[in-house]
Amino acid sequence: MAEQYTKEQMYMYEVAAYLKSCGFQEQIEKKFLSFIDEEIMLFNKDDPNYQIIRVTTRKQDLLSKDLERLNHYSMQFGFINKLESIHFLDIYIGTDPISTKDPQVDRLHLYEDGYSRGIDVSSFYPEIYNLLKSDTLDQNKIAQELTSRRQHIEASISKTKKKNSHLKLSAATYTIIGICCLVYLVSLFFNGKYASSAVYVLMGADYKTFTLGLGQYWRLLTSAFVHGGVLHLFTNMYSMYVLGTYLEVRLGRKQMLFALVVGILTSSLSQGILTGNTITLGLSGGIYALMIIFFIDLYNLHALSLSSLMPIIIINLMINFLDSTAWIAHIGGLVAGVVLYYFFFSQDKIGLGVLIGLMLLSLFIKYVTIKEITPIYAGTDMEVVKILSDLNLKKAAADLAEKLSQVYLKYGG
Repeated sequence: MAEQYTKEQMYMYEVAAYLKSCGFQEQIEKKFLSFIDEEIMLFNKDDPNYQIIRVTTRKQDLLSKDLERLNHYSMQFGFINKLESIHFLDIYIGTDPISTKDPQVDRLHLYEDGYSRGIDVSSFYPEIYNLLKSDTLDQNKIAQELTSRRQHIEASISKTKKKNSHLKLSAATYTIIGICCLVYLVSLFFNGKYASSAVYVLMGADYKTFTLGLGQYWRLLTSAFVHGGVLHLFTNMYSMYVLGTYLEVRLGRKQMLFALVVGILTSSLSQGILTGNTITLGLSGGIYALMIIFFIDLYNLHALSLSSLMPIIIINLMINFLDSTAWIAHIGGLVAGVVLYYFFFSQDKIGLGVLIGLMLLSLFIKYVTIKEITPIYAGTDMEVVKILSDLNLKKAAADLAEKLSQVYLKYGG
């Protein structure tokens, strides 16, 4: 097996085998299998000197210039801090001259005769230098390494096919999109027969007469799944797809859902406190929370520059000036997103967790202490009653009409 590989590649496997004995582990990524015989990526989060080491025979490739791969490896192996806090070592084995100066990555150039240039790591991994000074390669050791590596590759590909499908990795995102689309399709059934405002309320939109007056606080959350038109649905679902599929992998499913829920509640409460009795619907408040987490994360990972983000930021700011847009809800979602980002990527999770809890609690207390609901839309309310009655839910319709009359007396308007 060893005869199929160059001498440089065989040295590469020996160096990698030594580093594995120092606690490093190789993770095969299907996405980068084209480099499988030219480089070996090794990871050890607990190593005090370098957490990622690449051993390669690719003389032209600068790892730090390939931000996609650095970000990918950093996310896959739990390095959630900025790239500057991760120490990379790039070991090139070959006779061709290369630059050993790289601002993001320490570079070491090893020649077959044991000569080296670049960073000196002899105090950390001394055997690296001794391997290349040896006159003969350990053929059995290399054969074992190649066999083990090939088995690892095959197992990794098989595991990827079985467990790591995009659908499974983003199951929560697709479920949310599916629920929103289903709710919209159900609303279409009623829209031709009844006023759209009443249909939105029936489907779970946030509306103070019902949310505050009737104590149906669940509407603060369910309103996110109701949408008022194809364009409204499409823009929110596309945004959810882009942001959700990234953050569900980056943060984990539970944390992505937590961020979405906090963003929805913060935006709904902010809208309810600072505006009149409007019907609020749509996922955009939660999406704004995810969006700010997404932007800050990519910016800190150096995957995006501020100038590249400006068009997206400007477009979203312009949307907020449209008459039908709940821009206060969007601001609430943005504020929640900033706090959530530092909650996820900070060591002080307890303190920031308490801050998130206090933020939601204070907003909710402020909301429930509102004394007046204005204006009162009796026509919309009676339309909801009519829909229930037409659905043969006579008792529910009568109970709702009675409770609404009490709401009008209590909150005025």
